[in-house]
Amino acid sequence: MKESFYNIYAKQPYGWTICYNTRFSSFALLPKLVYKLITSGNIDKIPPQYIAPLEACGCLLNDNIDEFQQLLEEHEKVVSADNSNFELTLLPSLDCNLRCWYCFENHVKGSHLSSQTINNILKLIHNICNNKKIDHINIELFGGEPLLYFEEELYPLLKDIENIAGTSHKSVSFFFVTNATCITEDMIPLFANLKAKFQISIDGYKDKHNKVKKDIRRKDEPTYQRVMEIIRMLTKSYPECYINLRINYDNKTLIHITELLQDIEDIDPSQLGFHLERVWQTKADTNVTMSVKDAILMILRSGYTVSYMNFSRRSCSCKTSRINQAVISYDGKVYKCSGRDFTNELQEGKLTDEGTIEWQEEKLQKRLNIITFSDPRCKKCKMLPLCWGPCNQKLLEHPDRHESYCQLNNLEISLEDYIFVEFNNELLKRKIYQTTE
Repeated sequence: MKESFYNIYAKQPYGWTICYNTRFSSFALLPKLVYKLITSGNIDKIPPQYIAPLEACGCLLNDNIDEFQQLLEEHEKVVSADNSNFELTLLPSLDCNLRCWYCFENHVKGSHLSSQTINNILKLIHNICNNKKIDHINIELFGGEPLLYFEEELYPLLKDIENIAGTSHKSVSFFFVTNATCITEDMIPLFANLKAKFQISIDGYKDKHNKVKKDIRRKDEPTYQRVMEIIRMLTKSYPECYINLRINYDNKTLIHITELLQDIEDIDPSQLGFHLERVWQTKADTNVTMSVKDAILMILRSGYTVSYMNFSRRSCSCKTSRINQAVISYDGKVYKCSGRDFTNELQEGKLTDEGTIEWQEEKLQKRLNIITFSDPRCKKCKMLPLCWGPCNQKLLEHPDRHESYCQLNNLEISLEDYIFVEFNNELLKRKIYQTTE
């Protein structure tokens, strides 16, 4: 028996150590003796009562197991055409009612789905559902702002997709990436009908949010309060609703996290979680009043889970590495990456009238041939199962900058602190402890 290579340890007070196994995204809380025996290679001296639990969470394993090879096989299965999930992102519009200063897109005013594009998308769904290897279709709605023409165009399309999938005995899920300002009370039952989930962006706190996110149609109306009301309506309307509240922060944002927490204190933590994302045009400053670590701890103490950086247990760095993945724009143009502007230069295919994707094969193969974890640093990294290297879009643009794109370079907390955060997230998910006095 041996120690898993993918164990990472974070020492805690009173002699305990958290063991985080990134391969299984599992935890073990180790007493001092067991920690010393594992890390010194004296596994045969570990008291017998600890062996089975440590095996169950992957912290200990048989000597003949090649973990890296098993991860490679897992990766190959996920990115191949044999994967049972199809990741489809739809861009119903590249227009937006807001003009956030950090947005990377050039908006296309008045853009929306044509009847021809709608028909072709439905034909594509039929074709996907006819693939016996596909069990589930994950539909992500992105833009622009995807809800500009929700009731008249998008909702009927999504219901038709749901019906096609149901007839074919496939499951389908809907995830909206939205600023939420277009949502009205009349739309709530429609989201409930779809059992929709959301990512909603907040710029940290009320005053700053209202300065960044101004509705060009109603310039004098503050958007923050409207978004808070929408979040409240959504979470109270149907139990399946879950909102990932993305906090776009810079060096002056997190000090106000207490104000945001007060504004959502009546929302069930099982229906809302936080994700902290630094505004990409800004850089960390060590002299900030509140650090990322302090903000995360404050969120956790309020009972909400929180994610930070793009680490999660998955089998590839980015869904754009997958064959069963596409981004379809309102005009039928097809892309792979949703993290770049949707220009003609970055287009990689088009949706045909037969409901197939006609890829630009040279572009597609160049992308799919990229091994995102080919750098020796990645292969030796204990975070590999949570990361798999940089996204292939960055490597497509700058293949010689693999090491500079490592996420660990931008981590604003220590790795031990990151493990502590994930451990507390797991406790919250399992409701192992109460956060209120």
